[in-house]
Amino acid sequence: MRSVRTALACLPAALLAIGIPVAGFAKAPGQQASGYRLVVAPDAKEETVVSWARERCEEWDLPDAPLRAFRDNKGEVVAFASHYRSRPLIGGDLTAIRKSCAVSFEAKSSADPSQFSDKSWIAATWTGDGRRVDALLHAEYHADKHPGACRFKDAMSCWYNVVTAAHSVDGGLSFKTDEPRPLVAAPGFPQDVGQGRHRGFFNPSNIVQKDGAWYALIMTTGGEGQKNGVCLFRSADIKDPTSWRAYDGQDFTIRAVDPYRDDLSEARPCQTLKPLPTTVGSLTRHEPSGKWLALLHLGPDPSQNIAGGRVAYSWSDDLIRWSPLQTLLVQPTMWSKNCSDRLRYGYGALADPASRSRNFETTGDEAYLFMTRMKVADCKLGPDRDLVRLKVQFVKEGP
Repeated sequence: MRSVRTALACLPAALLAIGIPVAGFAKAPGQQASGYRLVVAPDAKEETVVSWARERCEEWDLPDAPLRAFRDNKGEVVAFASHYRSRPLIGGDLTAIRKSCAVSFEAKSSADPSQFSDKSWIAATWTGDGRRVDALLHAEYHADKHPGACRFKDAMSCWYNVVTAAHSVDGGLSFKTDEPRPLVAAPGFPQDVGQGRHRGFFNPSNIVQKDGAWYALIMTTGGEGQKNGVCLFRSADIKDPTSWRAYDGQDFTIRAVDPYRDDLSEARPCQTLKPLPTTVGSLTRHEPSGKWLALLHLGPDPSQNIAGGRVAYSWSDDLIRWSPLQTLLVQPTMWSKNCSDRLRYGYGALADPASRSRNFETTGDEAYLFMTRMKVADCKLGPDRDLVRLKVQFVKEGP
């Protein structure tokens, strides 16, 4: 079955462009420049990590989310580049992960939107010991697939999204959820409100630990008093999914209100973070500078003469204030509009195989950009998509 995410990706694509590192950026208010810029390594070659043609377990077994990885209690790396039927990638290290056809998690395809179990993706993982693994789930409700649930017929108009949680006690080989499913992020309205566009909270970044708490960036399309953009969420106890709170502009006070069980008058908007415009593919701390880096795929930007899309990044000291976006490379993304394109890319995430973090939260001066490479035919995408990687470097600016 094709997901809404797959259907949305079937937009026209642009001609593949050459990667262009862009030097320098202005300081954001209260935000110091990092002293580093991120570039594609001079010797970088695009490498295939998982080939759809050779390694797929079924036709629609494909990388449909940014790479998430951790080291388990046996010393192996377990990773996910998840589809709605989530299968792990396992290897001795991050450079040697291979597809397993065993399914670690799949939602119930439930027609009841209050179950938050139609289609779900493992979107973020974190583990302290390599055995207990806590996960954030990107949970889609496809109202167009359930009779009488949507007044429209197209997927986009009927797409409703929340972020829920799951956990594993066997190192990520299987995940389960509590019932009713705990909400980490949700719109303050049920799925039948505001139909005609995609609504809700989407695509969590990976989870990082800072000063005894856990953080993730989650995108929202807004509506009903909530601005669209990216919000920062914090948990005081990673094992308790009900502990997640969103930043309100002053503190982390906003809990997710269940639109089917709670008093909706208690729903409050989270503060979106400028200049992050959309889904953050990865959040990592660059150890030499001590600063956080958010990496994301963006669509066409006529103001910068970028026709097909780009991979961009931003720096932060505190996860709240972010520098203006810098471009790592230009390439066609799922928002491109040139049908002559043969390939498109998405779901970028930065990871350093040598990271000292069990959850690959940190990088040194070299890392890999992991992405989904999508083949385009007749201006459309099919399931033929590979997980690829490209070596990148942090270059110190000035003396």
